[in-house]
Order: sequence, then structure tokens, then C-alpha cells
Amino acid sequence: MGSGKNAKESSSKSLKMLENLLLAGFQKETSIELINSSLMNQNKEIFATLDIAIIDLYKGNIEFIKSGACPTYIKNGKKVQIIKANTLPAGIVPNGNLQIYDKDIITGDIMLMCSDGVLDSNVEYKNKELWLRYVLEDIETSNTKKIADLVLNEAIDNNYGIAKDDMSILVCKFLEK
Repeated sequence: MGSGKNAKESSSKSLKMLENLLLAGFQKETSIELINSSLMNQNKEIFATLDIAIIDLYKGNIEFIKSGACPTYIKNGKKVQIIKANTLPAGIVPNGNLQIYDKDIITGDIMLMCSDGVLDSNVEYKNKELWLRYVLEDIETSNTKKIADLVLNEAIDNNYGIAKDDMSILVCKFLEK
């Protein structure tokens, strides 16, 4: 979506539109198609990466909907799974291209979602998603705040202590009650 004020506006509008459509009873796919059409019909070049995780704690699963978004990482112990889509952001092509994945939740799973500013901070690896996977594999804590802080600090350190882009990280842990 870019960065700065325009990216924030585009992101906020897309999120609000998605929220309103879902609350109005539209299906997820239809809602995303409407957002895509809305972005395509604007005179400006505006697009939106969509990275959605719908968590059903009763069924014990997560549905991931991705359109141009960074991979999502699921960590359990030392094992890290990458959930990735090879799609373009909404608003670029007429027929929205999104990929949907389902994953059963395992007690202790830690989910990490991040913006491209985090991944793009790394210049050592051609495959930037592997850099974050290795970082997560080496992290020994299961404290979600510490994980987010460690990843963010590592991303900032990649550019000699200066964040070169917006960086957002969301980390959550699933426990059985």
C-alpha cells in the first residue's frame, strides 16, 4: 500500500469497508470482491494488501485469506510453518485474486503476521521469508510481546538501527482452556 498518509487512508478505508460488509451479512469472498472493485474504480492508483485471519476457537481452526500480503508464520516449539500466497493486492487486477487456507490450531501455536516493512528490512537473504523463519526458530520464549519485540528489533537492526519503512507485527498464542 506504500507508506505514509496515503497508505494509512487506503488501509483504513479498506478495513472499514470490509468490516461494514461482513457486519451487513456479505460472505467473505463477496466482500473482498467488492473492495477490489471499489479500489479498481477509483481514478487514483490505490491498492490494498489483505491479510485476514479468521479464528474459530470453538472449532479450533484458522482461516487465512491473503491478497498480496506477507506470509504468516505459525511457530510451535522450534518448528515454524510459513503460510504464504502468491497473489497481487486488491485493486490491481479486475478479478480479485485471493488465496484461502485452513489450519487446525494446536495448543501452543504462536501466530505471527507482519507488514512488508519487516520482511523487506533484510538484505542478506534473497528469500526474505526464510530470514524471518530462521529468526523465529531461534527464539526460545513463548511470550508474545517478547517475540514481537525481538522480531521488530531484529528488523530495525537490519538497517543499522533505523526503520526504513512502516513495520507492524501481530503475535498471538493459542492455549487450550
